[in-house]
Amino acid sequence: MSIREQLRIETSGPALPFLAFCIALNIVAGQVTAALKIPIYLDSIGTVMVAVLVGPFAGAMAGAFSNLLASAMGSPPMAFFAPVSIVIGLFTGFLAKRGWFKHWYLVAIGGILQGVLAAVCSAPISAYLFSGVMMAGTDFLVMYFRSVGNSILESVFYQGLASDPVDKLISYSMVFLLLRNLPQRLTSRFSGAANLPNRSPAT
Repeated sequence: MSIREQLRIETSGPALPFLAFCIALNIVAGQVTAALKIPIYLDSIGTVMVAVLVGPFAGAMAGAFSNLLASAMGSPPMAFFAPVSIVIGLFTGFLAKRGWFKHWYLVAIGGILQGVLAAVCSAPISAYLFSGVMMAGTDFLVMYFRSVGNSILESVFYQGLASDPVDKLISYSMVFLLLRNLPQRLTSRFSGAANLPNRSPAT
């Protein structure tokens, strides 16, 4: 199946309104954590949810549009991290299609792996474009690693390794718990329903 055909399948029927809802969820969660200066993000929960329940390409779309809209709504740096969100959507969808969201222990491992991958992707952007200062709760970690003699890139990368795996573990776990408890009559309307744990039709 071509990418174009797969994308058409993933964005048909109820997928589009669900995509819009998850984009809004990303933006709101990201703004709340930024305002509270929490050293995690939680701005990819919607991306993960779309990637699991709809598909990897829809997940990539949700992540990219979330960043672009957040940038337009007052957080300009977010647009530069759209590639990271695309990677999150694609990688999560890749794991989901291979059954990783059917078992809690694979969800945990996947969340940690996703966090490491996100740290690797985002570190050069944060270091070279913004000198590691994002006006977020993670900035104090960057300052700490800088204070002990690391370069900007090293400091941002270490900050990512300290916070991103935790952030993605929480995001993956929240999505897993939410989707496994949704009624099957609802989840069966989406192309990624087979990615969820097997349940009886009555649930």
